[in-house]
Amino acid sequence: MKQGLYEILAEYCRADILPMHMPGHKRNHKFCIENPYELDVTEVPGLDNLHQPEGVIRELMDHIAEEYRSDASFLLVNGSTCGILAAITACCRRGDRILVARNCHKAVYNAIRLLELRPVYVYPSAEGGEMDTLGIAGIISPEDVEGALEGYTDISCAVITSPTYEGIVSPVAAIADVVHNRKIPLIVDEAHGAHFHWHETFPDTALTEGADIVIESLHKTLPALTQTGVLHARYGLVKEAFLTWSLQTYQSSSPSYLLMAGAERCFSYLLGEGRTEMQRYVSDLEWFQQKMKELKVLRLFRSRWKEPSKLVIATDRTPVHGRELADRLREVYRIETEMSCGDYVIAMTSVADERKSFEKLASALREIDRELAAKLDRQAFGSVRPTDGKKSFCYDWHRPESGMYSFEAAYLKKRRVPLHEAVGELAAEPVYPYPPGIPLLVEGEKILKEMVELLERAASQQISVHGVADGFINVLVKE
Repeated sequence: MKQGLYEILAEYCRADILPMHMPGHKRNHKFCIENPYELDVTEVPGLDNLHQPEGVIRELMDHIAEEYRSDASFLLVNGSTCGILAAITACCRRGDRILVARNCHKAVYNAIRLLELRPVYVYPSAEGGEMDTLGIAGIISPEDVEGALEGYTDISCAVITSPTYEGIVSPVAAIADVVHNRKIPLIVDEAHGAHFHWHETFPDTALTEGADIVIESLHKTLPALTQTGVLHARYGLVKEAFLTWSLQTYQSSSPSYLLMAGAERCFSYLLGEGRTEMQRYVSDLEWFQQKMKELKVLRLFRSRWKEPSKLVIATDRTPVHGRELADRLREVYRIETEMSCGDYVIAMTSVADERKSFEKLASALREIDRELAAKLDRQAFGSVRPTDGKKSFCYDWHRPESGMYSFEAAYLKKRRVPLHEAVGELAAEPVYPYPPGIPLLVEGEKILKEMVELLERAASQQISVHGVADGFINVLVKE
């Protein structure tokens, strides 16, 4: 009989592969729980109800709200995705206009289509230097937010992502001031920043910075099970009744008690032993960063806007792309990274990573670096990749021409065409590399020649792009 998912999963987890990726518990045995089937129950007396919490779940969420100084904090068992959908639904009526950072996760775009919203985009700033070279999105600037708001009096809310997948943190406090001056609530997708609250080395949380709704994925950067998250809210510009209803709409009516208990254990750990362990973790990060200064052709990406938990290893000064580095780490060193994109690899870390994990990754990178340096002329050190006929894929933060809104495009007929014949057509589906799940194209946007070239480059480098398959893409049928 063919192996099923369970057998493949069990085999993978026995393979002794170092997980430099989410979830943040890193399969560390100290976070083990009992037989999950024994803990998988439904709403029985004494266990409370997530959709009408009055007992132990209510107490847990109240304790979280007290710790974060929010007006209310809600457990999420459908991931940050459901929190994003609920937040936007709570702030918008069907057909409203919404201010959106273009580098938001696909969940934001799904909410826009679902609620038939009209987006006004604000784009990541061009930072110059290695950030632009690598195609890493810069911050969302308050000035650009202010400019995007000009001319509109009917924007219902603003949504940004901070930190980004690469760890770039925008100046949330200044952005909050801009939108609040217009009585607009600010929603921040802080899915990758759940660890911020727990050590002063990390940036302040978006909630502390003045956001009205903040969504965090516990499982991404903290020792919690996949799909667990928390939504923090401050009421005023956000209506409590709307938010509560929205969460009940998008959360499962049969929420997992196993996931909720895992979230509780995560917070208990952070409030206890985790405080000491966070200091050890920060020290390990600092140790790793020092070791990376020894690299000659590989390098650890740094930026004044970047938080330290994400390890972004750049390959742009070498003959290899990020995908090739990720493959080498996996196949030779048994290290699985979070993602590769063009000329960099992301290794995700958490407090559950022990020093030996950082040592293993550092040792592997230094060995690969020595091998790559030996193949290059010493005069190439510090320069760009030697000419090899290859150009790396990287996100193109272009400003596409929109033919129609995504909800309008959703109901039209579509046809499948070769990618090279799609120039000038309108995209029938969102197109995005996954991870990170940030759309390059949204339904109804015009496909430009530069976009076709970018998608062909992604295919040549074996980057998985949703919306493009076997060199074909779906476009709208012209009426």
